[in-house]
Amino acid sequence: MHVSPLRTATVVAVISVWTFVPRSAAAQEYEKWYKQSEQHFLELKQKAGANTKPTWDKLPDWTGIWTHDGGTRFDPKIPNYAPTTAKLTPEYQARFEKKLADQKQGIEWDHLSYCLPAGFPRWITEPFLREFVVRPEEVWWINEQQSEVRRIYTDGRGHVPEDEAYSTWTGDSIGFWDGDTLVVHTINNKDGQYNRGQPDYSDKVSTVEKIRKVSADVIEDDITVYDPLSLAEPWHVVNRFVRVKTPNLRINMWSCEENNNVVKTQDGSTQFILKGETGYKDPNSLIKGPGGTQAPK
Repeated sequence: MHVSPLRTATVVAVISVWTFVPRSAAAQEYEKWYKQSEQHFLELKQKAGANTKPTWDKLPDWTGIWTHDGGTRFDPKIPNYAPTTAKLTPEYQARFEKKLADQKQGIEWDHLSYCLPAGFPRWITEPFLREFVVRPEEVWWINEQQSEVRRIYTDGRGHVPEDEAYSTWTGDSIGFWDGDTLVVHTINNKDGQYNRGQPDYSDKVSTVEKIRKVSADVIEDDITVYDPLSLAEPWHVVNRFVRVKTPNLRINMWSCEENNNVVKTQDGSTQFILKGETGYKDPNSLIKGPGGTQAPK
């Protein structure tokens, strides 16, 4: 468990004079890495000075509809199913190599096949459309995929207190404005993968982002990833989001569960259940119930 000046809760340590149980090596390593990402964030905040809470007239214009540039690669400089630029720990390097070997044999599983959220930081790479809702006290980053919303609090609050915190799909994000740049620190994420054909990360992952609009049609996310279990050193990449100019385009709400017919086989691969096979779910078996809700026939 790590202690942070961003925490609002008071941490009281009771140490017996008769016995002393040291923290595990994993806990100490996590604390060190967390402090690295936290210090990174705090140094950027100190450099920004006191004016980190802009008024409405000082906020940048991020309106419009955007999409990730560079496919689903977390590091856009390299293709999927290729060596990563991340320096992985031996355990996660072995896991990555096994994943690539399995995929060459057609064995691949992704929790998105169960219609679960992407999770963060993978969330950065997901396709489909996005919107930014920018307010002085909060920024909402909305992804069309299952209408997922990432909330970044910029009202000066710290992270969720340690004794109340738990891992979530988009993590716990706080930030501040440095001019037109949104600086974000994110912790308390679930474990996952950067995307298919890319390495995994643990639930100890934390990130520092610098997000800014670099031109009329490009928003850039400069992100450094910290993870004591999966990374031998912090991983720095730059992702870009480009404006979608299709006239009158809207972001729609949809759920992949409506026509999901995917199961995980014993060997860990993805199996689609076709119409007529046992377990097939017919999308037409849903009808409108009272008030427009969906109910099975």
